[in-house]
Amino acid sequence: MSYIYRALFSGGLFLVFLSMFAEACAAQGNLESERWRWQRGFEGLEMVSRFVDLESLDETGFTIASPDKTILVVLGSVHRVSVVDSFLSRGGAVLVASDQASGRNAVLKNGVKFFGRSVITRFEDDGYLLNRDCPVIREINEHPSLKDVGSIASNRPGMMSAGNLTVIARYPELEGSTRPASFAAVDETRKGGRMIAVADQSVFTNQMITTESNDLFAYQALLWLKDSKRKYIHFIVDGSYKPHEDVEDVELPPIQLSPNEIREILKNLPPEKLLAFGNQLAADVEDKDLINKFIREQMDGISDYAYNRGMIWLLFLGVCLTLGLAFLWQNKLLRRTASVVAMDRHFKSKKLLKFRAVRDRQWAANLLLDSFCQQVEGRGYRDWPSFPEGLTVQQSDKSESIFNEMGQASNDFKTKPASYWTQNRLLKLESDVSNWLSVVVKARGESE
Repeated sequence: MSYIYRALFSGGLFLVFLSMFAEACAAQGNLESERWRWQRGFEGLEMVSRFVDLESLDETGFTIASPDKTILVVLGSVHRVSVVDSFLSRGGAVLVASDQASGRNAVLKNGVKFFGRSVITRFEDDGYLLNRDCPVIREINEHPSLKDVGSIASNRPGMMSAGNLTVIARYPELEGSTRPASFAAVDETRKGGRMIAVADQSVFTNQMITTESNDLFAYQALLWLKDSKRKYIHFIVDGSYKPHEDVEDVELPPIQLSPNEIREILKNLPPEKLLAFGNQLAADVEDKDLINKFIREQMDGISDYAYNRGMIWLLFLGVCLTLGLAFLWQNKLLRRTASVVAMDRHFKSKKLLKFRAVRDRQWAANLLLDSFCQQVEGRGYRDWPSFPEGLTVQQSDKSESIFNEMGQASNDFKTKPASYWTQNRLLKLESDVSNWLSVVVKARGESE
């Protein structure tokens, strides 16, 4: 529901002063400037009151209006606390917001007190647009005025003592503060009066009301204060009764909707409306030549100095890229030169000689085993299913040990790779074969 409200509200605010998006929260500058006066104005809040169906009263109308039918909005200085206390005690509804820029402190009967002390966040990320003196309030309790409100952006606010009120929003961690400081609080009186106190009136200014969820907070705060029975609203700004003015032609910056909010709004549009919206958007882009205007604006904003500097950097990068490609191509060519080919051939010949030596040692091991088998049984090694059993005729440890050695040697030759037969293993096999032959001859009673 809040998404639909924000879409309707944004339709009522003319989309101007787009350059204000690039600005941080307002500095305390030249008060005589028309732009500064507009930024600090509250016509946007008065426009929000129209969405709540509240009728603005001037000073004369406020003095004769019934408090239980009226909302009093006090912004800025609150030194005229007698008006607030009297109005609230007679069943009226009050929104009071102040950072006490004037430096004058005042205490309401319910214990609410405002201070002009500056507020600085402990961490930069807690500041609006990273300004630590503009805290973003995210610690929010459940209350009708804060439903679906994710965050509130402040603008150099002050400190507030909530007194007997119920705190509904607190600052993030602040420098020099050991506990969470109150930002907004509410109260209901026995006579039906309602009150919302906020430690910063700038959240409702024309400049800030469309940032974060400030607009939604303003809308729901007035809706809660209205309580379905109040019809009028009156503004007191910095201690003076604000004269009623027509706000129909007020121009405010557009509401900043998140991508999720935009998608939610588009989902609620009927298909025919969505198609019409797309067609109208494409037609506006084409008719107003927005793309070409944007390109021209961007090009016009580039000075000749920046253009020339950019071209020099582009040329430099092109030269570096060309040299890099030439270096890679040269390396590729060098790999094909005669010297590289000769070196490759040299390494290949060394590998070939090494392979041949390994193969020759394996072949020598085969000849030793084959020679032993030929002398013992008259058959080659590969034709011999097993070693001669005659070795075990004499049941002796030595005979059995020799037979096991012969079996192990045969198994090594059949299972090990050619590289297994090193020079030392080949010499050991030659010694073992000579020893086996001697044992066989003695076992059979033959002469050597």
